[in-house]
Amino acid sequence: MDISDCALEKLICSPSLLRTLSDAQLMAALRKGCNDALAVLFERHSALVFRIARSIVRDDGEAEETVQRVFLDVFRAAKQFNPGRASFKTWLLQYAYHRSFNRREHLHVNGFYSSDELDELASGELFYGSLPAQEVLCLVEQVLSILDPRQRKVIELTYFEGWTAEEIAGQTGDSASSVRHNLYRGLAKLRSVLLETQRVQERATAVSKIEVKGMPLGFSRTV
Repeated sequence: MDISDCALEKLICSPSLLRTLSDAQLMAALRKGCNDALAVLFERHSALVFRIARSIVRDDGEAEETVQRVFLDVFRAAKQFNPGRASFKTWLLQYAYHRSFNRREHLHVNGFYSSDELDELASGELFYGSLPAQEVLCLVEQVLSILDPRQRKVIELTYFEGWTAEEIAGQTGDSASSVRHNLYRGLAKLRSVLLETQRVQERATAVSKIEVKGMPLGFSRTV
């Protein structure tokens, strides 16, 4: 590292300057070893991650623990972040949803929830599905682009910003019932795409297994 790099690193790690940087710039600073950059990212986005985690695990303490784990994931995977492929928020949400649903499953297995709570929690799969988090988010972004603008806005504010129906209604001027209607219709369209993608993948996997199973061991093709 040359002198100019050292000078740049000192500037980046200045607490006052850090808060003026974009998320992508903060990630670059984190990769250079400026751990204070993670603290700024936490200040900016921990509330959103908490709202997502809380809506999934339904417990404040568990949600707070999930937030800590999500940002630990961010710290460990900082070198994997590529601003050319996705925004930091989208990248962060992959970890937020993945960690939250994993934690929910752990709590479910260990009898943390009552039967009524399990019925409510099952509705979360409407959005997330059972595909890998990164694949789901890529599909969601594609489907969002073709949704009705009102449906798209409601879904983004609900799942990417953590707003309630009442908060969205206050901003858009619609009624809370209209907001929920747009949310459910948009989610239904998202779910149909996610489920169809999952079915295609399952069929492809099944065909692959059949082909492999039907191939004699030691088979070789000669020309």
